[in-house]
Amino acid sequence: MVSFSVRPLGAVDEVGRSAFLLEAEGKRVLLDYGIKLQPKQRPLFPPEVGRVDAVLLTHTHLDHSGALPTLCHGNGCPPVYGIDVTRDFMELLLYDSIKVAKRRGYPLHFNSADVKRVLGKFRPVEYGVTFRLGPLEITPFDAGHIPGSAMYLIKADGSSLLYTGDYNLKETRLCAGADTNLPEVDVLITETTYSDREHPKRKGQELLLKEVVSDTLRRGGLALVAGFAIARLNEVAMALQARGQSQRAYLDGMARACSEIIQSYPHRLRDPDEFGFSLRHLAAVEHWKDRGGLAKGPNVVLTTSGMLEGGPAHFYIDKRKTDPVSSITLTGYQIDGTEGRRLLNEGEMFIDGQKSPIDMRVSQLDFSSHVGRTDLRNFVELISPSTVVPVHGESPEKFGSELKARMDVEVILPELEQDMEF
Repeated sequence: MVSFSVRPLGAVDEVGRSAFLLEAEGKRVLLDYGIKLQPKQRPLFPPEVGRVDAVLLTHTHLDHSGALPTLCHGNGCPPVYGIDVTRDFMELLLYDSIKVAKRRGYPLHFNSADVKRVLGKFRPVEYGVTFRLGPLEITPFDAGHIPGSAMYLIKADGSSLLYTGDYNLKETRLCAGADTNLPEVDVLITETTYSDREHPKRKGQELLLKEVVSDTLRRGGLALVAGFAIARLNEVAMALQARGQSQRAYLDGMARACSEIIQSYPHRLRDPDEFGFSLRHLAAVEHWKDRGGLAKGPNVVLTTSGMLEGGPAHFYIDKRKTDPVSSITLTGYQIDGTEGRRLLNEGEMFIDGQKSPIDMRVSQLDFSSHVGRTDLRNFVELISPSTVVPVHGESPEKFGSELKARMDVEVILPELEQDMEF
């Protein structure tokens, strides 16, 4: 049996900054290398790692990929393995992160040349197809989180370790649920983002979304729906169409480019025809001058940013902030310190540096693509590993205690930059 050594470089008692250095059979492999986004501050980066033989990238969200260009800043640049669509998403997000840093006035550890180099090192892999890194056998499995998301099973001489990244067992409009037909697993490193709560039924959230949008349009207002660019707003657009919302919606911000990328990879979708149907009822907002007309309503606008930290959402809100007939629908969790959380708690937000009361109707819905509390426990029981390492969550101790009470399993709570030997 081979010994695995895993050093957490982030995602310990926190959501975000996923980065783990695995060493086995003389190979040094990074499992993700992401950053932790902080409202109105420079992102937190993981520690430097020196020589790395390869990176296994689960998906493109910046808390899993955002530090990758730093590996190419200077000598050497390891290959980055991931599902094909992940590269295009990564290109979109990494170049955008440079623009955001310049606009907000904080330095990054990399530049556009580093992004170009890491993109050139991307190596596409396929679900269920094993590839080798020396003596290591690696197989990606569908994680069901966003198009192209993957879990990695790593085997060496009879030992096996599964790293989940972010995953979702339930089918969504965009994605089939995560693959649970997996080989035997000795060590499971799993995300625990929602280990302390359940997600509401998606059907109910879709119906509430339609109700808010329909009521806003009927009264002549602007129905603004804010969400994450990668996959979230496309999920929302598909939900609106499926629930009978007939009026054309407008797609603004980075989600426009995201839609084009997804359209190029129909084999990564649960139902390409349903996705294509939703696109036929969407119109891209191409120019700033178009936004003024749309803001007058009645219109449906799906736009970034998901936590109202910037993006076109600020423009639309500024135009209708005194209008109680118009609405803002937030489609995900709002982190402390974001303008989205401020709006929910205080009924106001900063726009262009000015605090503004917002009279628009504000709703928060849950379109999360993470596994919830019950499904998380069910997945661990189904996989039945001998050892579980809970990461990427804020309540790992509680979750670990619950696991040990339910099944015969060793739970290891990781410590930042402290090696774990399996």
